[in-house]
Amino acid sequence: MKKQLLLVVLITAFLKGYAQLSIVSPTYPGSVGLFDLFEVSFALGTSYSNPYDPDTILVYALFYGPDNSVHKVDAFYYEGYSFQKVSNYEEATPHPENNGWKIRFTPTCTGLWSFKIMAQDHHGATTQSPATGIRPYTFTSVENADGFISKANSRFLKRDIISSGVRQYHSFFPIGPDVSWYGYIGSFAQPKGIYDYEKYVDSLNGRANYMRVFLCRYQALSLYGPEYTQTDLNGNPVVYFDNTINQKDSAELDYIVTYAKQHGISIMPCVFSSGDFNTQNNLDASDPSIWKNNPFNTILELDTPCDFFTDSRAKKTTKNLFRYIVSRWGYATNIMAWELWNEVDHMFGMCEGYKHIEQDVIEWHDEMCDYIRYLDPFNHLVSTSLGSGSLYSYMRYEVNELLDFVQFHRYEYIQNAESRNQLLKRLFNKVTENQTTHPTKPVFIGEFGFSQNDTVPTNLEKDPFGIDLHNSLWATFFSTSMGAGSFWWWPYVNQRGLYKHFAPLFAFSQNMPIPSNSFTPHHTGTVNGHVLEFPNHIQTYYMINGNEDTIFGWSQDTAFAYQSLRWLTDNAHYESTQWGLILRFIRNSVFDPAGYVYTLNTNKKPAPSSSSNLITIPITNQPVGNGYMIQWYDSETGHILLSGSPNYATVQQDASGNKYVSFQFPSTIRNLQQQVITNKFGDAVFRLVLNSIPHKETFEQ
Repeated sequence: MKKQLLLVVLITAFLKGYAQLSIVSPTYPGSVGLFDLFEVSFALGTSYSNPYDPDTILVYALFYGPDNSVHKVDAFYYEGYSFQKVSNYEEATPHPENNGWKIRFTPTCTGLWSFKIMAQDHHGATTQSPATGIRPYTFTSVENADGFISKANSRFLKRDIISSGVRQYHSFFPIGPDVSWYGYIGSFAQPKGIYDYEKYVDSLNGRANYMRVFLCRYQALSLYGPEYTQTDLNGNPVVYFDNTINQKDSAELDYIVTYAKQHGISIMPCVFSSGDFNTQNNLDASDPSIWKNNPFNTILELDTPCDFFTDSRAKKTTKNLFRYIVSRWGYATNIMAWELWNEVDHMFGMCEGYKHIEQDVIEWHDEMCDYIRYLDPFNHLVSTSLGSGSLYSYMRYEVNELLDFVQFHRYEYIQNAESRNQLLKRLFNKVTENQTTHPTKPVFIGEFGFSQNDTVPTNLEKDPFGIDLHNSLWATFFSTSMGAGSFWWWPYVNQRGLYKHFAPLFAFSQNMPIPSNSFTPHHTGTVNGHVLEFPNHIQTYYMINGNEDTIFGWSQDTAFAYQSLRWLTDNAHYESTQWGLILRFIRNSVFDPAGYVYTLNTNKKPAPSSSSNLITIPITNQPVGNGYMIQWYDSETGHILLSGSPNYATVQQDASGNKYVSFQFPSTIRNLQQQVITNKFGDAVFRLVLNSIPHKETFEQ
């Protein structure tokens, strides 16, 4: 009898444990704008040891749209924080009274929506709100803003827009720099935080539409790892991992995403970086983001960094992290893509001597891409970036094929003097390489710039006005990459006030419809020994569609190529290397510190490099005699040039039967009569349209 009574007591207690699972006091707005955030806040009747693990507690909502669509959206645990600036650094204040659960959703069409919240815990207890039989909560979506970003075709992106009840798609060309982390003042315990990002976003406002943000920088924004503004009883940084996520930094990201959207900036968050798994700098205590401080090492106790890709505990922890990220920020229309890894190929160096991880990396990406796509109701793009680490080609191919777009990084050493090594040409050719290997994937230059270390001159020293930045942006924009290359050295951009270089591309792109995937990239140069030669010393990078009825491009007097301007200023010599003689600039030997590259002094500006303004582009698919309307654009504003060269050109044929179209660079910029260049960079942007009427395949309809 006592045993039966004890069993009844235990069962009763167990059932009470079930009864504790409840959804308490959901609050939400009655209406929300189209493509705006609809947020539900509520509490659960009990707490859980790991609110980030769906095997412990799973909470989600089902949203029912006026178009009969159904969307499943995971809820997430939330802790309240506010921020204030103290002596130019960020101070965070927790607000535990605001702790609880949230659901974030974005309505994708206008009309009456309804939803219900579901929950299930590890005991098997379930509940829903409202209760069965009661009408679901409702809200009305009204027309408002731009929507989500997605692939338009195998080359370019588009953005969903609904205007006057009609769904449309506009082009989206990501234009902007990496802004991967914020700085700090004096110590990691004094971060600049959201105020650094405010500064960057304000500077990009109206000039760009994109930036990249790391979520794994322990001394800056990181969802897991050491938090240097908080210490434990021993004075060490609090470490977040697995059953904890850094809620202070999550609140920072909330602010950054919202602030960026208000200013027209989309974001690509990057979740992992190979630097955080770096085993080569374990003795460098000044760098927090290394394997020595990585919780996959310190807490999960993985034997080596390469076990990250195969260990079942590591994969579960990673999935829970991805789930949290998608749940909390998947609502945002200004999330361009989820970037799983920064330079994952560099992990090969971390695993050298342990094992070959090619297949492990492929299978990890396959599993995680599928998981994120399962979680994300809004189908954000998924990518990973590759650097220059040693990587078997089959593995590079297999990983890229799993992603929505191919992303690479490219740097050139600033001391290279050979014109064939100019950064913009290397970037342009690398895009073509990747498109050939992955013809169904858009290509993006996720990072580019000059390589820099203790022995290499800095951008600030050798290119203070961002001449190479300006040139590389325009050349990559017409490489048929999905946007202009994203420049890495954002502190240099900020210190020199070079945000203006993004503005003309952004202005130009605003008036471009979505190009079709038949566009291919070309330039007019040929390699001759150590020199890249262009006819009439005018370098032209352009893209042309398959029917050849539309051509977009950028042309520049070669005297304004970065290497050419350095020739006017810095000494150079041939250096013997394993690749033969390489032409190098002498690092500290500047014989004209007042030269144009350093001053933009008009008196130091080079004159036109030839006596002809003629530009010639080969034509294959158009008959002789067909004509193109020509429009030139200012490279420093992106706006139409109202005067310049003749505005019409016809297809011609030479004695060998080769067809071409020739037209004149604007004489108002490259004035041959007076032997002067009238703008800063000796360049201009053009558009040629056959008979001024684009054919159907020119743009997506």
